[in-house]
Amino acid sequence: MAFDQKQVRQLRSKLKQANIRSRCENGMTLHYLEGWHVIAEANRIFGFDGWSRETVDVQCVYTKHNGGRYDAVYTTRIRIVVNADGARIIREGSGTGESSAQTPGQAHEFALKAAETDATKRALMTFGNAFGLSLYNSAKVDAAEADTQDTNVKDVPALPTSDRTTANDGTVEPDEQKCDVNGKAVLKERNSKSGGNGSVAKPLTRAKNPIDKSVLTFGEPKRIRDPEHLKFVARHRCVVCGRNGAQAHHLTFAQPHALGRKVSDEFTVPLCSKHHQELHQFGDEKAWWSDKGVDASAKALSLWRDGKRFRYNQPTDYRTGSSSGSKVLK
Repeated sequence: MAFDQKQVRQLRSKLKQANIRSRCENGMTLHYLEGWHVIAEANRIFGFDGWSRETVDVQCVYTKHNGGRYDAVYTTRIRIVVNADGARIIREGSGTGESSAQTPGQAHEFALKAAETDATKRALMTFGNAFGLSLYNSAKVDAAEADTQDTNVKDVPALPTSDRTTANDGTVEPDEQKCDVNGKAVLKERNSKSGGNGSVAKPLTRAKNPIDKSVLTFGEPKRIRDPEHLKFVARHRCVVCGRNGAQAHHLTFAQPHALGRKVSDEFTVPLCSKHHQELHQFGDEKAWWSDKGVDASAKALSLWRDGKRFRYNQPTDYRTGSSSGSKVLK
């Protein structure tokens, strides 16, 4: 046997429930391990210099310019080589990844990364349970979840919501995540009133005091969401041609890009459907505005100030979103 006894124990060890993630897809609950966790486990068990990853094959099987967005789908095959006691153990796995983004570069990059991560997890899975092999057996997954709801454990009360750990996005980490009839995730936690004998389904809720990442040392830009301001912007004429029936367009260059997240609603200007579509198809937004001779940033700033005065009738600091009165935009 190439692996030593310690490595064999680690490969056969049971998965910790805290490392298992789940998502709802087509009315079913799918369980999986995150890519970073699988790679971290490989470094821990095999050693940082004890294994390597090689891309054997990669293909772009689908790409399309769909309106103002670009779609891409990739398939790839990954080869994992583990050095164990002088022997080379080789495993392979295939995976797919798809993405929809505002630029073709982002769409192809995100889809390729997703395919490589998927293939890596499938290849490492063949080494044992430490990499999620048991997740492919739904019966074992259900049994593991049943263990967390064991009715014989009467002396361990359920933790209150405030004591449970929270994820980076501010959601409460679930004890068990299921899908309701509408495909939405719900949270099952022990019922403290019944002494742990039973469960009650509750929707996933946000933590009461989420972290404001904009005030950290390496802070993220604050992205304000204000539907009323978007309606206010859409009531104006197109800033290019002056047509009515405009749409609120977010200036993509106003803040750093974030996967699946638009810029703050304060950076919006009215555009008619014709120029809105033309802008998305053009690609380089700064160059497009320059050709039209419109200072979009200044126009967005003016609308943000006017919108605040219109709705709250009081001066407001447009950079922080705070005001002197009690009606503060959140």
